[in-house]
Amino acid sequence: MEYHIEKKNENTLVVKLNGRLVGEYQTVQVAEQLEEDIEDGFTNIIFDFSELEFINSSGLNFLLKILTKVRRVDGEVVLCAMKDHLKTLMVTTKLTSFFTISDSVTDALGNFEPEKV
Repeated sequence: MEYHIEKKNENTLVVKLNGRLVGEYQTVQVAEQLEEDIEDGFTNIIFDFSELEFINSSGLNFLLKILTKVRRVDGEVVLCAMKDHLKTLMVTTKLTSFFTISDSVTDALGNFEPEKV
């Protein structure tokens, strides 16, 4: 799996995931970077799944850990641009009750407008 982190504003990041997220070893580097960013005040994180092909339980666990960390500092995680099979996985695992899901990065950014936060 590859990833790219883009800072959208003073407290929002977009993390674009590419490939297959299938092992905890794949998340070590991105998790460390996100922990630093959260400490620096980036409390809203958007995960762009447009190029993510597959995710397993290790990948879902990673997302839940990040969600827990940002919620401790009054932040939020939004997942966006999911392929249909990933949306089905999120519904099947009932993770839609924990995560906000948007169609695109632009829609996800709308969740963090001042009047919505």
